[in-house]
Amino acid sequence: MPASVRGYWALWRVGLETVDGSWRQQRLVPLFLHDDGRVLLPTARHIWDRLVGGQVGEAEIFQEGETAAEVCQRLREAAERYTRAVYEELRGEHRAFLQREEEKGEYAFAARRRVIERLGLPTVRSYRLARLAEEEEQWREQLEKKRKTLPELDLLALAYVEGGT
Repeated sequence: MPASVRGYWALWRVGLETVDGSWRQQRLVPLFLHDDGRVLLPTARHIWDRLVGGQVGEAEIFQEGETAAEVCQRLREAAERYTRAVYEELRGEHRAFLQREEEKGEYAFAARRRVIERLGLPTVRSYRLARLAEEEEQWREQLEKKRKTLPELDLLALAYVEGGT
């Protein structure tokens, strides 16, 4: 790391979870905010690699107060901008999950419906089809609940970094 690298390194958790808690995905995203205001993503990944590899220098306690709140706000604004692509990727995964769930459910209900329509007396078939329709309605309600999601953006770690080798 060049000696001119000075700023705040942060590790963010970006996540997406269904309201009913049945599906959740998350990613860790490092971010580096240079003292001059630039966001340096390669530097953030480099610092993350060094931390994971156990190559850590001296550490000091982070100061509290107005400066800390100000830094956290600037980092949050940068994180909201730079983690947008990760969040969109998670939304895509969620949509794909829902599509698979819907296809599997529709196939299963259609197969059960075909079996019911071929077997039994008319009154028994009618009763079984009504029960199947109720089950399918409940399944669709559950699927609709799975469509509602909550985004997550959580700061997990924060450090001030001064360049060095």
